[in-house]
Amino acid sequence: MKNLYFIFLFAFFNSSSQNDAKIIFLFEKEKDILVSNQIEDIYKIDGKHTFKFIRGKHEKVEVNYSSLKEKVITYDEFIRQNKDKKYPELFTHYSFYILMKQKDSTACLIQVEKFWMVEDKIID
Repeated sequence: MKNLYFIFLFAFFNSSSQNDAKIIFLFEKEKDILVSNQIEDIYKIDGKHTFKFIRGKHEKVEVNYSSLKEKVITYDEFIRQNKDKKYPELFTHYSFYILMKQKDSTACLIQVEKFWMVEDKIID
């Protein structure tokens, strides 16, 4: 059963985006924001960096938290690692995920895309 779980996780990562590097941000309920409607969920990391999950387009998978916690990166670390790349084009080279820890040792891995808000208006 455990092997089947890891095969599923491996297949999910490979099928979602063959060429893009995967970036995983941790969603912290104390300081991050989640706004949901019927079509999408909007995640605000650190209160200012916005990502969206679109139902029917993106995927959510339950995973073992400890298997991915070392791959989690902060938004500031991500920007620092990419300081030589142009902003906002650097976002086109990555697949973004949000890891939402559950009460037990599991977590929800959520595929998202970056978008920008200007004066509370969405810019795609």
